[in-house]
Amino acid sequence: MKNPIQEYKKATYTLASSLSKNDVYFWLLKHGYYAESYVMPPCFCVSKSPASPKKFHQHTKKSYMPTRSECVKVHFPKTELTDRTFGIIDPEIHNDIAYHITRNWIQILRSIFHKDSAVVSYSFPIPVNARTPGRLSYLRSGRMIYEFIGMIDDDIASVTYQYTHLVKADIKNFFPSIYTHSIAWAIHGKKFIRRPSNLHNFNLLGNRLDKLFQNANDGCTNGIPIGPVVSDLVGEIIASASDRIFTKLIQEKRISCQAVRFKDDYRILVKSANDARVVIKLLQAALKEYNLELSDDKTRVHLLPDGLFREWVSKYHMVSPKKKAKYSWKEFRELYLSVLRIDKECPGTGVIDRFLADITNSQGRLKVGLSPSDIQKVTSMLLMLGNLRIKAFPKIIAILEAMIKTSIGKTRKNEILGYLKSYLLELSVDEERNKYLISWISYFVVSNGFQKTIGLTRKYKDPITRSIFSNRGSIFKNKREFKLFTGCKAIAKKVSMAKHLDVFDPPIPE
Repeated sequence: MKNPIQEYKKATYTLASSLSKNDVYFWLLKHGYYAESYVMPPCFCVSKSPASPKKFHQHTKKSYMPTRSECVKVHFPKTELTDRTFGIIDPEIHNDIAYHITRNWIQILRSIFHKDSAVVSYSFPIPVNARTPGRLSYLRSGRMIYEFIGMIDDDIASVTYQYTHLVKADIKNFFPSIYTHSIAWAIHGKKFIRRPSNLHNFNLLGNRLDKLFQNANDGCTNGIPIGPVVSDLVGEIIASASDRIFTKLIQEKRISCQAVRFKDDYRILVKSANDARVVIKLLQAALKEYNLELSDDKTRVHLLPDGLFREWVSKYHMVSPKKKAKYSWKEFRELYLSVLRIDKECPGTGVIDRFLADITNSQGRLKVGLSPSDIQKVTSMLLMLGNLRIKAFPKIIAILEAMIKTSIGKTRKNEILGYLKSYLLELSVDEERNKYLISWISYFVVSNGFQKTIGLTRKYKDPITRSIFSNRGSIFKNKREFKLFTGCKAIAKKVSMAKHLDVFDPPIPE
């Protein structure tokens, strides 16, 4: 019987190795530069980049001096107290990272899909497609997360009968903890790269990538930016190197297990509770070789079948077993209340995202029968969901944009705008903390020409929000071979917010 997990690894490697290195290079420059769609509004897009592969910084064997720059930071509030910080890399440094990765594409793939690793990664960040081998699609990891987690569930379930326990573990602060020197360790081997003749040999790919990531982050050797796909690729290289050490350790202990990984998240099937404890210790030891560690509060052992499937999915299926073409007001209200309950029972999961996807069509319009008097209630209810799950806030703004363009919505436009104006004023009191939410409301206002209606003249410090309100890019403005910002109204004519955020059917940029 074929193992679907191992079959997935073989198929992904085959598809990835069939890609043209130039196609991957141009895709990384245009579609992999910014973080996925929910992080930044659609006006942040790469519409100009080098027409042919090139390097901005030359090297010799003993010397490599890329421009030293700082990442532009985009803060995304994870919880009430903590943020996740995405990074935007100097486009010339980003270009050179993409150049060196793609000029050595097969070497990169062999590092990621190493023959000596028993851990199968489901997070290859380049969008390959079995239907069109050798060609790239335009997807980003937003869709990949939804599809691959579902795929992991199915593939693990296919082999679970051979095991008794499931280990779930997570690398603590993965991207911020990556030591840039470990990039070279992972590609070439730690012993090899530490030889005096190799330590500063810039003919070696790993050393060039190490230096580029350092200089993208003002010379820091700790941490790589979250968001760019080049960072995802490097993360895969380092995690895969740790996986190989883990594989060797479990083979020495003769432990039978099946291990999969999605980025920094592990799921490992084992045959006893004792094996589960040993596997956790061995994984910790493997990660330490790359200055990484497991997150204590996210490491769990489950007696199967517990932990096999996502609890919120089952709970949501019970209240909404089938997506509907139309919801009555009462059906919408009851489903909404059920989602609030599930989110409370299973916090931090995707139930709100699933709900918003189910109640809207491909244009982002609500599939709910509403009267004009319902608009105010729905607006308030949706914004409340945005408070519960910040990641869903852009989708909610997209729904309000679609709503305001309907015949009913037009009659209540001033009420919707009034809600957003008061919310924006409230957020602006603490701009530093609320930059993410402010940027999305700002894009909605500017792209739809509502500045005068809203009547806001406030000047924002954050370069992302400032770019939106001025309708002019404020990041890396002196990089002439790149255009990293498109006017809000101009981009809105090409793609709606709903389409930009539709991870299951994203727009193909022109």
